Amino acid sequence: MSKKRNLKPIHERDAETHLKLGKAKFKEGDYYGAIADYDRAIELNSDSAYAHYIRGNAKFVLGDYRGAKADYDRAIELNLVDDLAYNFRGIAKYKLGDHRGAIADFDRGIANGTACYFRGNAKSELGDYEGAKADYDLAIMLNPGLADAYYYRAVAKRELGDHEGAEGDRKRTIRLNPALKDR
Repeated sequence: MSKKRNLKPIHERDAETHLKLGKAKFKEGDYYGAIADYDRAIELNSDSAYAHYIRGNAKFVLGDYRGAKADYDRAIELNLVDDLAYNFRGIAKYKLGDHRGAIADFDRGIANGTACYFRGNAKSELGDYEGAKADYDLAIMLNPGLADAYYYRAVAKRELGDHEGAEGDRKRTIRLNPALKDR
């Protein structure tokens, strides 16, 4: 009986080893160590969309939104069609002040309540309170426990003159997360 052989080129197998090592370090909270392993994996296989994506995640966790965005850009350029890549890039863009770019990415990857929430924040920053409220409505529908979505929907409602609705959302926010009471 013959053994199965790994037919991938040796450099790709080495890249996969570094990806696995990086994932283990990421899981342990060693984000800098994970990035070092992801860097090595990318050196060995620069066309790995997944390697760029997960390195972007490590940079994102560290607050390096510019670096994370660059990695998400490259992953998407390499045809990683993943809602989360667009969502995380959208959040990075939002954190960097590119609200219109964030909205475009959230429109593309609107698969969860968190993306709707951040798209609502970006619209709110642009003064589009009606659009922000609609996004917070969707975020709450997709994730009813997202207290911040209720809070910011209350802000949007207040800006739109719906003070009664704003007060109801404020109360719901506090029920979901009492720590937000003094916001």
